[in-house]
Amino acid sequence: MTLQDTKQLTLDTQSLTALNVEVGAGFLTIVGTETDSITVKAEIYQYEAHKNYCLNLAKQGTVAKLTANNCNNSNDQQTRIDLTVSIPKAFTLDITDGSGAIAIENTATTTIHDGSGEIQVRNTAGDLDIEDGSGAIEARNITGNVNIHDGSGSIELLNSEQNVKISDGSGSIYVKNTQGDVSISDGSGGITVDKAASFTLLSDGSGSVTVNNVPKQNL
Repeated sequence: MTLQDTKQLTLDTQSLTALNVEVGAGFLTIVGTETDSITVKAEIYQYEAHKNYCLNLAKQGTVAKLTANNCNNSNDQQTRIDLTVSIPKAFTLDITDGSGAIAIENTATTTIHDGSGEIQVRNTAGDLDIEDGSGAIEARNITGNVNIHDGSGSIELLNSEQNVKISDGSGSIYVKNTQGDVSISDGSGGITVDKAASFTLLSDGSGSVTVNNVPKQNL
């Protein structure tokens, strides 16, 4: 696919508190800033240019909804849409993503449902909830609780202030500098927890377990 078109979407955020995102293939970048509007840059990639895709940003009560996908078109009219989004940093986020990398920064409570692709989240002022099929996950500087359910791929969590719960099929897990309790269920892959209030290993299939600077441990 090649770049066929670039579109700009803008929505005033007066009376809005959240953004819901439903996207298919393509990367998704969302950054919270000191702004009173939502702005979207959408880059449209196709084999040949056509208009048979869905791209929309609209208000639904107190929530803004961004949709970008193929609209169930046939294989010969596929579209990949790469999105770069700016939102007010106090907005909560609820993301449903098909495939492609996700990068989130400076937002409030964030929920991500992802099929595949790398996920990077930084500076979340609230809870972080991730349900992921496959792909590496990296999260840093999370003020709320962290809940990650992952099929496969490495998980790295640095600097979180509340409790952490991770359920992982396969891939390494690295958790460092957590002020709350950490509990992990793991299928395979090494586990490292460094500095937490407590650590509980709920289940472990295979792989090493290393725990440092944790006063309460239940292995």
